[in-house]
Parts: sequence; structure tokens; C-alpha cells
Amino acid sequence: MAAQAGAAALRRAGYADIPAILALKNAAYTPNESIIGVPSLPRIADYRQVVSEHEVWLVDGEKGLEAAIVLEVEPQAFTVWSIAVAPEAGGRKLGAALMAFADERARALGYGSVHLYTHAKLAQRIGWYERLGFAITHHEDMADRRLTHMRKTFVKAG
Repeated sequence: MAAQAGAAALRRAGYADIPAILALKNAAYTPNESIIGVPSLPRIADYRQVVSEHEVWLVDGEKGLEAAIVLEVEPQAFTVWSIAVAPEAGGRKLGAALMAFADERARALGYGSVHLYTHAKLAQRIGWYERLGFAITHHEDMADRRLTHMRKTFVKAG
């Protein structure tokens, strides 16, 4: 299955992509860990389970995997479970293109909003999501971290 996110071609991930996904997640999320003080949830996930249970969309580049977005599609909610862009692919607006793709995918599947969560200490990331139209809905305290939950609600046409 293929799709488009701006100028980037997307394809669905398979089990053979897991090593590249893990390398991408390590490169993209490890810098956050100096801020949050714990391992990032997307970096420590079981990607065999993630690929089998979620929509995992990839952007390939000349030198390998450049970006990935994981969408959790459940009856009650459409969630951006994780998004990662390779550090060397930064500055090309791949993250914004993937987030726009998530919006399009949610709408196409009939959802009225997109949800996500991130670590509460990642202020720059939260600010970026706010600039993309997300608003904080609540915080969730876990044993080792505090999550900020956010939602973007689509305006109905007409």
C-alpha cells in the first residue's frame, strides 16, 4: 500500500523493515532522553507488535529510511502513536508532511479528530504540535514520566 505526504512517497512497513525502523527511532528519540530522563516509549516498543497492530508508514531516501509515522486506528480514536524523522533528513518538512498525512488519513477513515501524546518536558515538541493545530487536553502521570495528551479537531465543512 502506498500514499503521498506532500512530495514524499509513503509505503506501509513490513516485518523486514523493523531493523531500519529501530535505527531511525534510536537516532530520532535518543536526544530527547537527555531532557526527559527516561527511555522514549517509541524507542523501547516491540516493533513486531507495532507493525502487526498499527499502520506504520515509511519514507525512504537515497541512504535509507528517512521518516516513519505510526498510526493507532481504534474505533474510539485515531492516534499518532509516534513520528520520527532521521536527523540527516531534518529541515525538509518531512515531519509536517507526515502530520498532514495523518490528518488526511483520519478524515478518510471518518474520524473527527487526531490524538497524540508526548512527554510533558518536551516543550519545543509540544509547541510544534500546537502550531500544527493541536491543543492540550490533559496530562497523564505514569510511574516514570508525565505525558501531555493533545487533540486536533477537524472543522466540519458547511
